[in-house]
Amino acid sequence: MPSWFDDPSPAPSAQEGSWFDQAPTTATQAEEFGNESGSFGGAALGALALGAGALIARKPSLLGKAARGLNAARQQAMLSGLALPKSLLGNTGAAFNASLEQRSMSPLKSFFSRQTLDDAISSYKRGGSAGPTPGTNIPLPVPGRFMGAMDEATQSALQRGGMSATEAQRSVLQAPLTGELGEVLESPAAKYVLPFRRTPFNQFIEGWRTLKPDFDHTGVRNAYIGAGAVHGAATTDEQYPVSIPLATALAAKYGLPYSLAAVAARKLMGGQGGGGILGSTLPVSEYGVEQSLSDPSAPFVRPAVSRFFE
Repeated sequence: MPSWFDDPSPAPSAQEGSWFDQAPTTATQAEEFGNESGSFGGAALGALALGAGALIARKPSLLGKAARGLNAARQQAMLSGLALPKSLLGNTGAAFNASLEQRSMSPLKSFFSRQTLDDAISSYKRGGSAGPTPGTNIPLPVPGRFMGAMDEATQSALQRGGMSATEAQRSVLQAPLTGELGEVLESPAAKYVLPFRRTPFNQFIEGWRTLKPDFDHTGVRNAYIGAGAVHGAATTDEQYPVSIPLATALAAKYGLPYSLAAVAARKLMGGQGGGGILGSTLPVSEYGVEQSLSDPSAPFVRPAVSRFFE
């Protein structure tokens, strides 16, 4: 993380008329000086508050914009350090899975084309229209803006590779949440406590679909289950192998069977449990519902990305 450095410029000397020439030298002077500075500071804050209040009174919409901006910043601070890499891995995995299922290189070629890069840049510039990912409308290079742009570009690439728009959404884990569950999750209250909803819920939904006996691509699913089991067995001695969540993200819609197989193999080999692993495969935020309600300032005080360096 960036740190602050001391100003290398030399301190002003007494001849240059520094602030220290005017510093109080007696208790009485110190008291007077403190009263004056305190009065000045209080007056300045009061004037600032009065000016802000008058501005909001003239334009009430500013209050709403300020609240939305503050919440958007909170959402980005909730993103873990691995959120962006996992999102990009998921995009790549979606194209790889499409090629496996179609037995064609067309989806991969479409994904790794110049058109995908152009689409991502265009989506990034549009911002708010890039999709439902929080942070897409923030005019700064925040993770959510990159994630939303790549999600949209990947969907376009998959459609060029032969998928329908609905299939592309499901492959990138961005299908709209419908029904009663979707109605609840898309409510203003749910958007506040669960800003990142589509990816984790679609990971579960699509993952369970791949586990059905009548799933169309059982060969691909079984390959992922086998790879997950091998990965889990190979990391038995590690308490929290970061490689499993990353590989799960790369598996995209096959992430659930992959992670379940990895956890099962670790358990059979006498390794650590899988609570931390399973939890890390789904959410892109490290702040749960309870913390969002009880301590909404936590992301500002300790952004989730800072834990990546611990």
